[in-house]
Amino acid sequence: MQQRKKKLILSALSATMVLTMAACGSNDKEEGGASQAASQAASESVSTASGDKPQEVKTLSLLMFTDWYTPGWQALEKYIGDHSSELGFKLDIQKIAGGSQGEQILKTKIATNDLPDLLQNYGPKWMDQNANALDKLVDLTGLGSLADYDETAMDGVYKYKGKYYSVPIDATTLMGVFYNKKVFAELKLTPPTTWDEFLTVSEKIKEAGKTPVYYSGKDTWTLQTIPHFGFSQDIVSSGKSFPDFWEDMNTNKKHYAELTNFIDTIKKSKELIDKGYVNKSYLSDTYDSAQQAIADGTAAMHVNGSWFIGEIIKKFPDKVDDIGAFPFPLTGDNYVNISPPGSLSVTTSAKDVELAKRAVDFIASAEAQQVYAEAQPGIYLNKKVDVQLSPAIADLNQALKDGKGILHWQGNGELYPYGSFDKFMQDYYVGGKTAEEVAQALDEETAKNAKSKDDPNWK
Repeated sequence: MQQRKKKLILSALSATMVLTMAACGSNDKEEGGASQAASQAASESVSTASGDKPQEVKTLSLLMFTDWYTPGWQALEKYIGDHSSELGFKLDIQKIAGGSQGEQILKTKIATNDLPDLLQNYGPKWMDQNANALDKLVDLTGLGSLADYDETAMDGVYKYKGKYYSVPIDATTLMGVFYNKKVFAELKLTPPTTWDEFLTVSEKIKEAGKTPVYYSGKDTWTLQTIPHFGFSQDIVSSGKSFPDFWEDMNTNKKHYAELTNFIDTIKKSKELIDKGYVNKSYLSDTYDSAQQAIADGTAAMHVNGSWFIGEIIKKFPDKVDDIGAFPFPLTGDNYVNISPPGSLSVTTSAKDVELAKRAVDFIASAEAQQVYAEAQPGIYLNKKVDVQLSPAIADLNQALKDGKGILHWQGNGELYPYGSFDKFMQDYYVGGKTAEEVAQALDEETAKNAKSKDDPNWK
């Protein structure tokens, strides 16, 4: 049975992608060790990415969601600025709100042709199916940096309908529970593997006067995290591959309201609130405050993606080794959710398309990705990136190598937009919706958007 499940889950990504990520994450190079080498190689990398050394420095605009401006991006932006005379460009990074609010802003910009030179987005599939905007992206096929990536891992994500419309930016995201190892050690606790164990651990942490699980509800996108793991359990228990499961969802044969594990974990996320295992001001507390609380040990656990560790590395570098991670505990047979890195594209609105393409080529190069990775260690798709993983990312990567990885459902499966899941969760917590009504709202939004496309499956 275990072998069958492992085959089922790995089919969602392809064995090649999993092996690529494992190889990238298993080396033991010291963090920061390649910065000097990358700096010395700047002019060489530029010649690869942009030909002869340019004489003029132009500014390229880049749009992204606020929460995507990670420590990796901050380091790379500085690096590009420091070498702008060699590169021939610098970046003007513009940020918009994350979550459903940001998606609506982006769609408005697309509709009004108010796009930047470069766009970090959910990928060409999302741009095509959710924003009807594939024609707003420039074909990047043939960029030299693509030789550093495995085509199998890129196909279907960055390569779409036979063309490369984007390149990876950031590390592969692994979602799980991040915890303060010192708190666990002081209380003689071990990472739980079942929901009952999770509640027992939370009770002991509460009795010790600490917050067991930190919620950051002011940043509403973080309210979606726990139900993701129930959704993954529904895929596993269906006995279908990730693509086949979503074929049913995308043809009106299966619905969010029928996913019992998904709905159950929505309820479980509120159970933690009802039992007093969550910070009392969770609806007004922020993602930044979650980082502080886990780093200083006033809170023990926080459920999020591996970008969380990037923030810890930047803000609390002396606390990185104190943070571990484990798969969210439900049944004892638990999975880490995997999201491919974000996508960086050139838009057809770019004032200088060729320069924009050269900029993306450089950003995707091993030299630039190395700079990014040293500021934000993780699992990178560029095969030449060499970085030591933090303990928390190594913990989640071990689960991945053990076959306990499943592709994250948001942005990787759905054909039609499902509405503001984060807002629906917020409504649930304040009594405006039941858990079942949250799932129904996702179905209603999906149906509305499918009908707007005249999909015959929703007639």
